[in-house]
Amino acid sequence: MATIRQHFVPQGYLRGFTESPESAYVWVYDKRDGRLPARKSVRSIAWAPSYYAQEHEDGSEDIDSVEKKLALTIDSEIPKIIKSLNAKPGELINISEDDQGKLAFFIGISLTRVPSFRDGINEMYSSVASFALNQVALENEALAKVIDETGLTAEAKPWVSLRPMVDMANEIALSALSKNWQFFLPSHEIPFLTSDNPVLFSGGSVGLKHLGPAHPGAELVINLTKSLSLVCTPKKGLPSLSTFQLSPNDTRKFNKGIVRAARHRVFSNHKSEKIERLVKNSAGLEQRIIV
Repeated sequence: MATIRQHFVPQGYLRGFTESPESAYVWVYDKRDGRLPARKSVRSIAWAPSYYAQEHEDGSEDIDSVEKKLALTIDSEIPKIIKSLNAKPGELINISEDDQGKLAFFIGISLTRVPSFRDGINEMYSSVASFALNQVALENEALAKVIDETGLTAEAKPWVSLRPMVDMANEIALSALSKNWQFFLPSHEIPFLTSDNPVLFSGGSVGLKHLGPAHPGAELVINLTKSLSLVCTPKKGLPSLSTFQLSPNDTRKFNKGIVRAARHRVFSNHKSEKIERLVKNSAGLEQRIIV
């Protein structure tokens, strides 16, 4: 039986932000008007129907091969890797080269599997298809008439973004592995947040406002759990895999960046009026990879 409910933020990762280790529930905050905080299971959030469906050469539809491949590999391996990270302030994280590579790919795919990326790719291909249709219509009066009378346009199929999703994830992973990895523990009073756009990237560390996540100067931030964050930075000077303890103010800065990057929804282990205000104040903001 095909799996229809397909997650773009995996359930295993989201369990790192639940109310407790035994719980399957998080608090969901939404940037959009009229959406109140709600307690929901990780199974019921960050998914879309047949999100990874694709088409075979014979035209038949493959609903869930990609979904199952992700579920059996990276989505099942990453929570175990994250759980194995014994982070203590002032100490180095012990992680194998293989696990670091998997975590780097997870960072990449977490940036490209979300609607903020895939929708942009689909829009680009649809624009190209529409342009090609209109060019053909210049030489075909009958087609031009149909387009004029019906508003006919060309639209790319959703799965055209699957290959770019994987290709760019690999590029981002390779770039991340070339950088200095630093781990951060939050203030004891303030747990980390995550969202439907869980990886933040910026060029602030090298003074650039506009760059892609695979750029050598890009800094990548992902809150791995409510109690551990990872920053892949081009900055040098400190040993890679170092661990730092954040102050309450710096923890809030990490969370503010994650909230601003979110498309619509932010996920937390508790209900908070402060988080709700922060989320609503970020309405209209969304991190997107320009394609």
